[in-house]
Amino acid sequence: MTLSKRGDYVVRSALALARAWPSDESRKIREVVAQMGVPQTFASQILADLVRAGLARSKAGKDGGYRLSRPPEEISLVEVVEAGEGPLRAERCALGDGPCRWDAVCPLHDTWRAATDALRQVLGATTLADLAARDVAIEEGQSPAPPDSHRHGVPSL
Repeated sequence: MTLSKRGDYVVRSALALARAWPSDESRKIREVVAQMGVPQTFASQILADLVRAGLARSKAGKDGGYRLSRPPEEISLVEVVEAGEGPLRAERCALGDGPCRWDAVCPLHDTWRAATDALRQVLGATTLADLAARDVAIEEGQSPAPPDSHRHGVPSL
């Protein structure tokens, strides 16, 4: 599974707010942009997605910025992903239109639903606090790249 750009930026922004939680301070858009590489032109829309989803609060003014609306331990990754991607459920048949006998259901339906449910379960069991702790460990060099990491280098053919 790959997130869209919007989903990617929403997760990054939520992670920045989760890492800022212990300081009890709001984060300015420019701080989120600098920390997480979210494009400046897109950042206000992304943070607004988190506010609309009830995951963050915004405060205008000199001392304003963005802050999570609840502790990171209480916000699941599925909530964050859905703030950017929309509901994680099949909106249409995974196989497209299919032959006429597939009007109500296709042969892939049960399997696709089970896979979607499993993804929701894993994302629901992962909190922003989990991600923030993992991010700190990576930053400090305490979390080696997994063997199946897509960023391990150029695969040989």
